[in-house]
Amino acid sequence: MEPWERALTALKRQEPDEVPIVLLVYAMVLKRFGNVTEKQYYMDIKLQLEAKVAFQRRFPEVVNMPMGTMPEYGEFVGPIPTAFGGKLAWMEDAPPYIAEYPIKEPEDVDRLAEQGIPDPRETGVSAEYLKKLEYFYEWFPRDLREKYGYIDGVVYPGLCVEGAALAMGYDKFLVWMRDYPDVLHKWLKLATDWYLKYCEAIEEIVGKCRILWIPDHTASMVGKQQFREFVLPYLNKIFSRYKGALRIWHNEGRVGHILEEVDKIDAEVWQFGPFDDPVQCKQKTHFCLQGNIHPPWFAKFTPSQVEEACKSLIEKVAEGGGFWLSTGGGAAPETPLRNIEAMIRAVKKYGRYPLSRR
Repeated sequence: MEPWERALTALKRQEPDEVPIVLLVYAMVLKRFGNVTEKQYYMDIKLQLEAKVAFQRRFPEVVNMPMGTMPEYGEFVGPIPTAFGGKLAWMEDAPPYIAEYPIKEPEDVDRLAEQGIPDPRETGVSAEYLKKLEYFYEWFPRDLREKYGYIDGVVYPGLCVEGAALAMGYDKFLVWMRDYPDVLHKWLKLATDWYLKYCEAIEEIVGKCRILWIPDHTASMVGKQQFREFVLPYLNKIFSRYKGALRIWHNEGRVGHILEEVDKIDAEVWQFGPFDDPVQCKQKTHFCLQGNIHPPWFAKFTPSQVEEACKSLIEKVAEGGGFWLSTGGGAAPETPLRNIEAMIRAVKKYGRYPLSRR
């Protein structure tokens, strides 16, 4: 089987020939290809394309998630806050952050609502990202697109509910759940309506959505009641719009306290974190799981330790499919490529189906 075919088979809770490896390797690792700082990497779209292609050629056994195969330019944290007037700040060798919030007082939500939904093609990070996406669409190699399902029909719009939180700061987002719930709902509705417009703008470039990749960590910040009221409806507003596509939710934060609620997220795959029990996550949710070796540990492990960690995960949750071997979140800085080689070896040793015969 080809790697993407293998992943799609496991997705259906069927057993492919071997456990799929689906990673999230992006700027913090790929900047090493050009021997540049992270900021230099973000500012050089040609270098990004070359680095992403080089990584895939280096590891043909691996599928890489959209951050690793799409343009990077503050697209993770920046779209919603900057669409409504927030400011992004760049650090020399770390990811950008929101330096100025567009929402400081409840009245700001009324003001933004009166102004209407901004055009994602013309405002903030989204406008810049769409231009860079055009470049990737034109120049990303056709053979990799066809073999791994990259670019064409892939929609990666950045943080969703968490993007709305970053437009005011996490502190206000959480406090307003208690103090100004109606205002917060008004803002979340406006932000998700914009987010859907942004998804449509991405589709204008890459074509009809086949794969939707949404990172959002707000489930790890709240309890059941708050998740049910302020997170789930807005996440599912996006996911439900794209029924029929492969929908992937990325959240490596702890959610073991609300697994029964998390199970209601209308997506097929969950990249889960290293501190939730993989057995419980597989038993209590419907997702195909992607994970969950702790990225900093993966970066520091010896190759033999990587093989042991992979073996343990495979033994726990790979039986019957429904599992993509990965790190529990994006690859950490300084991750040695030899440890990815070790992961590949581990699958050859321990991850060939049927597992019970090994």
